[in-house]
Amino acid sequence: MLKSKISIGTASFEKGYGINNSSGFSEKKISQLIKFIKKNKIYSIDTAISYKSVEKKLGKTNLVKFKLYTKIPKLPKRCKNLKNWLNKSINKSLIDLNIKSFEGIFIHNISDLLNHKYSNELYDYLINLKRKGIAKKIGVSIYDFSNFFRALKKFKFDIVQLPFNILDRRLLLNNNIKRIKEKKMEIHVRSVFLQGLLLQDYVNIPKYFKKQKKIFKIWEQWCLKNNLTKIQTCLNFVTSFRDIDKIIVGINSINDLEEISNCLVKKKIRYPNQIYSNSLTLIDPRKWRIT
Repeated sequence: MLKSKISIGTASFEKGYGINNSSGFSEKKISQLIKFIKKNKIYSIDTAISYKSVEKKLGKTNLVKFKLYTKIPKLPKRCKNLKNWLNKSINKSLIDLNIKSFEGIFIHNISDLLNHKYSNELYDYLINLKRKGIAKKIGVSIYDFSNFFRALKKFKFDIVQLPFNILDRRLLLNNNIKRIKEKKMEIHVRSVFLQGLLLQDYVNIPKYFKKQKKIFKIWEQWCLKNNLTKIQTCLNFVTSFRDIDKIIVGINSINDLEEISNCLVKKKIRYPNQIYSNSLTLIDPRKWRIT
């Protein structure tokens, strides 16, 4: 059950992404990872055109059985011919990945649908990709729900990708899950480990988060008391919601993936409400200022 929902996030393949990632992934390491996840029957991979050389490295492996998801970068402010720019981006991604089509294509920046003069043209382009069979599904990758539901008043999508973890529970507010499912959309969640921050030992939490250190102490004590690893708790929290269709996990090694593959706990767990935050300086990594 868990494995069928797992999608391998490739943002961590880039150098410098996340708390514990300083080196990124080499071609050899990516090749070893692909062989491992195929052996473990995990066939979903989430990537993005803006992840620099990641797609090119992935394309040097055998991705025949995999379902690939990518994201269209933020639209340029000045673009004489949007269709040509989009064609160039998508075609390069297909070539780099050495595939013929995607399981899904996301718009990486939802404001392109709300505040850009080419918003209608962008959406029409995605619909056309579906008609051509280049994308089975189209969707949006979001950070907040207000812009998302504004966009849904005008546009229809198959999937949404959004952040969700034990600290960031915005998905559970305001009937958000129900509202999304009423639109017949798949829910793909990312940041389940909050870029590795939720897996850190309390003593190693960066000084930047000193105002929130109390919540990390409660978090660590709760895991110890319940005899669960932090990876187990993070994953079992998100898998406890049946309406979540995909869980995107970032990893730094094959050992991480081995632990993820074997960590589902078959018992009901009551998660403490005090392990929760609505502070965007904590739950939104775009706002982190870690030096």
